Amino acid sequence: MPELPEVETLRRNLEPTLVGRRFAQVDITLPKLFLGLAGLQPDDLVGRRVERIRRRAKLLVFDLSEDLALVFHLRLSGQLVHRSRDGVALASGGHPVPAFGAPLPHKATHASFGFDDGSVLYLTDIRQFGRIWLLPAAMLRDFLERSRLGPEPLADAFSEEQLRARLARRPRAALKPLLLDQTFLGGVGNIYADEIAFEARLSPLAPVGDLGPERPADLYRAIRSVLHHAVTNGVADIRNGRTNPERDFPRVHGRAGQPCPRCGTTIVKTHVAGRGTYPCPRCQGYPPG
Repeated sequence: MPELPEVETLRRNLEPTLVGRRFAQVDITLPKLFLGLAGLQPDDLVGRRVERIRRRAKLLVFDLSEDLALVFHLRLSGQLVHRSRDGVALASGGHPVPAFGAPLPHKATHASFGFDDGSVLYLTDIRQFGRIWLLPAAMLRDFLERSRLGPEPLADAFSEEQLRARLARRPRAALKPLLLDQTFLGGVGNIYADEIAFEARLSPLAPVGDLGPERPADLYRAIRSVLHHAVTNGVADIRNGRTNPERDFPRVHGRAGQPCPRCGTTIVKTHVAGRGTYPCPRCQGYPPG
């Protein structure tokens, strides 16, 4: 699933290619993906200019002219690919399957947005869980608030003190399920929850109320460093549950049977909250030996 780093990278890729462009045509071939609020329809996009592209947790938000907003949630397997009139790749991101360079459109392409320069933005989603909302800009704040998203973990306003306060309100929660809870932190998913727990040397099932006075600082630093690394140096490259062996990141997720990069102990695969989880038994003390 595209998580905060994937969506943020996509936003940065699309911003220089789409801001200032006007929608010329819209084709939605899977109607359930599109949700128009206040009676809006896909054709209401035509003629609107992309003023800004921003991100909130895993949501990609296009601020449009004439007081409209377009919101994408790629969910499990969505990807966006922007190509020029001549089919040249301009920007892409999201789920890496199928390959971003695959011919478009194809059978899993469920929406396309043509622009005034002849370029096209394609939405591909092999599992069909993604969603697109078109809504009046005046409704956007309430729309985001109803999603009950937690704070942005890379925002300047997110502090160690804020994390400690949020942990204190959930003392019985286990670490990884809490990191996956979008009302606790916005944007962290399965891959980066594993990386954060490993970086902080914490069990994915550690009760956060038992962390003691020093460990929340370790957790805070891990959250910031792991997500910043992914955004700055490249997001996780995982295919069929296995991390690309030519890359050293992620350090544990998708590396079952490989040596821990810190201590050499074999990384195991287990399940926490129903999700495939990859801890180092020695560094994180899980599973208990």
